[in-house]
Amino acid sequence: MNNNQRTPCEVFSRSMGYIRPVQHFNIGKYSEFCERKTFTEANSLTTGARHSELLKKAA
Repeated sequence: MNNNQRTPCEVFSRSMGYIRPVQHFNIGKYSEFCERKTFTEANSLTTGARHSELLKKAA
């Protein structure tokens, strides 16, 4: 499939409490959006060894 046959996908993100298309962000907000980290369950504090380490420190 070439790029002419693809359907464009519009990406939305929450900005200042509102869900908005990323393409409508100003340059500053878009830059901030690009710097964000993607959340994955494996990296969350509620799973894995990291969670255990934090619980030990909190005790």
